[in-house]
Amino acid sequence: MALVVDDHLLVDLLADNPSDWLRGELDRSAVYTTPAWYHRVASAARRGSGTRTLSGRLTRLDPVQRDEVLARIDRLPDWIGLVGPRLPIPVRASLETRRRPNVLAAEALALALVTDGTIVVTVSSPLLREGARDLGIIYRETT
Repeated sequence: MALVVDDHLLVDLLADNPSDWLRGELDRSAVYTTPAWYHRVASAARRGSGTRTLSGRLTRLDPVQRDEVLARIDRLPDWIGLVGPRLPIPVRASLETRRRPNVLAAEALALALVTDGTIVVTVSSPLLREGARDLGIIYRETT
């Protein structure tokens, strides 16, 4: 079993502060994120205002924990999977859903198919949810 986590959950994992549900899943699931979600985390850490949802998650950490998270962002832990483009891009290009997904949704959907994963997000995405349903992928929203 695998989990494909969004950018917000990636921050929580890097801060060692996942929800109880996610912490329970870590023992039995591989964890992956997409390059776009990883990029959003790295950008928020380096250039975020601290007032938006993602950069705010980082600025609310105490200074020591924030430094640890920044180090983990710069060198993503090996236990968080990040699949290169050779495998998911052909899958992305062949996705057949009722509504055409945007790049972020297509990337997550393809990664879930490649890893036989569940997509787990913090922010509802109707496009991603509908695409997951069309493709038989489990989609979960969590806080």
